[in-house]
Amino acid sequence: MSASVHNANMETSPERGACSLFNLPMELQLAIYEMVVIENKVLLLNCPCNSSFRNRWKERVIEEEMWEDGTIRPPEQPALTRTCRLIRLASLPIFYKQNIFRAHYCQSTVTDLNFLIRWLRTIGKENRELLRQMYFYDRNESQDLQSSKMLEKLKNCEIFSEMGGTMETLSSQYCCAHLIKFGKWERKESEVPVALEPGVPKLRIAGEL
Repeated sequence: MSASVHNANMETSPERGACSLFNLPMELQLAIYEMVVIENKVLLLNCPCNSSFRNRWKERVIEEEMWEDGTIRPPEQPALTRTCRLIRLASLPIFYKQNIFRAHYCQSTVTDLNFLIRWLRTIGKENRELLRQMYFYDRNESQDLQSSKMLEKLKNCEIFSEMGGTMETLSSQYCCAHLIKFGKWERKESEVPVALEPGVPKLRIAGEL
């Protein structure tokens, strides 16, 4: 538990007295926050590209239209994180650190990087630096070889030129995957990125072959 979370939790305030959740041990509180804010599927930051819809062209068109008209949007901060300051302090880092976020970059769909760039600007620098599993992803494992100019264009976008993002390529026989980092954190050698797991199941969406 971080000192900031512990200290905030011990503060005497109207917020603390108004919520019975704060009567629980901090370890149990954190377990509850994890259950609420960690998703069991990858969170999409823009519309998947065509390689994710092999032989499912109608689904692809429907998905693109839903992103365009705002029916589907990048994930918002969970409602729990907006209940009070103390809960937000403890739960928001869990949301950004432990969820898996995915964005396409092949530019083959009507929705481009603007969704992602707006989302990254909206969450702000502090929250960007909490991200631990944000990937640029393409189901086509040959995408970067076939369209190297698209990857170079990606490397020159605002995510890297203005926001200070860095890229670690973790592509494999299953996909093209690029882990995006903000801030100074480094992945531990003992940690196996989801992009290197056999079959990359945690990066796949439903119906993706």
